[in-house]
Amino acid sequence: MFNSIRLRMAVTYLLLIAAVMLATGLILLNMLEKYYLSSAEENLERTGRLTAEFIASYLGDGADTVLLSNVAENFSRQINARIVIVSPQKTVVGDSLRVGGLLGTVMERKEVQEALEGGTGRSIQYSRLSDQWVLQVCIPVEKGDTSLGAVFLSSSLKPVYQTLTAVRRFLLTSTLVSMVFAGGLVVLFAHHLTAPIKELTAAAQQMAEGKLDQRIPINSADEIGRLAQQFNIMAARVKEMNQRLTRFVGDVSHELRTPLASIHVCLQSLQNYELSAEERQEFLEDINHETQRLIYLVEDLLELTRRQEISDKREVLSLKALLEEVLELTRPRVERKGLKLFTEIPEGLPYLYISPEELKRVVFNLLDNAIKYTPDGGWLKLGVESGPEQVMVTVQDTGCGIPGEAIPYLFERFYRVDKARSRYLGGTGLGLAICKEIVERYGGSIGVLETREGVGSTFFFTLPVDPSIQQPVAEL
Repeated sequence: MFNSIRLRMAVTYLLLIAAVMLATGLILLNMLEKYYLSSAEENLERTGRLTAEFIASYLGDGADTVLLSNVAENFSRQINARIVIVSPQKTVVGDSLRVGGLLGTVMERKEVQEALEGGTGRSIQYSRLSDQWVLQVCIPVEKGDTSLGAVFLSSSLKPVYQTLTAVRRFLLTSTLVSMVFAGGLVVLFAHHLTAPIKELTAAAQQMAEGKLDQRIPINSADEIGRLAQQFNIMAARVKEMNQRLTRFVGDVSHELRTPLASIHVCLQSLQNYELSAEERQEFLEDINHETQRLIYLVEDLLELTRRQEISDKREVLSLKALLEEVLELTRPRVERKGLKLFTEIPEGLPYLYISPEELKRVVFNLLDNAIKYTPDGGWLKLGVESGPEQVMVTVQDTGCGIPGEAIPYLFERFYRVDKARSRYLGGTGLGLAICKEIVERYGGSIGVLETREGVGSTFFFTLPVDPSIQQPVAEL
């Protein structure tokens, strides 16, 4: 029965309309109930305070119960409510109900107790005697800090709930009429939507089965046509992401397999052959080197997975101070290798709103590559150029350079220009890919400014400058 798309659409829309109408009705009824109850309560409180002010001079020892009852009756007629006046001892000294009233009785009620303590007592209760809901308010009667008694008011809520019942009937009728009208429209137009939706359903089913080459023909420019267009875009992206994931898993497996295979061979040799002390030491060094490669690879993979978490920890920071901090960390490596380090970091560099950890990672990776691939006795240079809209950081070295055909692939994951040398130097092929991901997330760009094989390279990255954070920070 419910295999028909048209029927499912009709039922779904009818249920949706019913749910919306019912929810709207409940909210409206709740708001009306609160409004009416609040109005009734304010009316009772206002009358109670007027009564309290009027009778304040008549309360005390030997209070005239007849006079107080007359006053209570006169005020009760104005608001159609019962008014009871009690003494500080909770004894009823005035009642608007002449026959069957409470004169002379003790009124033990929490509302009265609250009023005698200086507050305002309120409650809504169901009266079994009158078979209806009643609103009760008790107002203190005071003279200075002295309590002279309280005025207890009770009003029927029957008119309020009668009004709410009428509104409820109107809303239910409106809901039914709307459902009938909407149901007719849905059934009328659902037929025209069935064919493309069936195509989308079939294509989605094919994709769920792993056939990612699905495409929907776009025959209109309306919502269904745009949906088909977005489906095609989504399908293309899913296919691309699946290919990337497959390639990524393959690359990771390959990168892990090589050091693991080396470690395995070394361990077998140590286990199965009699080796000299020098040979054993050489194998142990190889194992240590390959283990370090695995550690670096795992750390870079973890870095890729926690990028979003780190990027959320942004703060306003000084670019100049951060660059100087990274330079201090890399300077010992530069000196150990006998390289010269030059810098061109001008004063007045802008402040950036960025994750410090991520920006340090970018600068450190570029400097680390320059140090790795620059031979002893060479030099490297860190420079900065700042403009009103962006800032550019460059890292220049006198290393081995990069072949022209390798430049388009430099920032892909696991790509290495010289695989053997990169592995020997401890590279994982992920550093530049991580840098690219970070820089582009902040709206910048990264690339190779110039390179000559055997002479050296100049890498750069840019980041946008936000003018709104410059002046306030500079004044701190």
